[in-house]
Amino acid sequence: MRDQLTDHLPSVYRFAIHLCGDQHIAEDLAQEAMLRAVRSCEDLKERQVVKIWLLRIVKNLWIDRCRSQGRNPTEIAIDVNLSNQDCEPPDQVSQAEEVTLTLAALQRLPDRQKTVLLLVACEELSIIETAQVLQVTPEAVRSSLSVARAKMRQMLGPTLEANDISPIRNKERYS
Repeated sequence: MRDQLTDHLPSVYRFAIHLCGDQHIAEDLAQEAMLRAVRSCEDLKERQVVKIWLLRIVKNLWIDRCRSQGRNPTEIAIDVNLSNQDCEPPDQVSQAEEVTLTLAALQRLPDRQKTVLLLVACEELSIIETAQVLQVTPEAVRSSLSVARAKMRQMLGPTLEANDISPIRNKERYS
């Protein structure tokens, strides 16, 4: 079981970055989430929901941290390193611009829509899994995802068609 926890560390860290927008805080959140998971992994009855369980721990840690500091947990700012060492310079500029435009559009989405889109498109969670992480109904996730995709298409319109940016068109898994 403990080996399975470390397989999900990248997802835990990405979700923490999404929530807080700060590398150091995200590292602290990911570390604390993994520590809590290790301490209570024997209590987890369903091994196939480890990723969902870990992401929920991160979300709850973030909410607790914000409350203890008198902050609103929805105040986030994504900090992304746009450098890509594997690309040729012209591609690097193009990709950096695409990422910048996409992240700017993503930042303008309401918090729930942004989080749902990231969990489905980036973490490849199903509608049901996303609902379990956020502790909402699958219908609420479907609605938020649909609206988020529509808003992203509206904001990125020509950029999507010209550059084939696909995260918002990611296939949904319903199981």
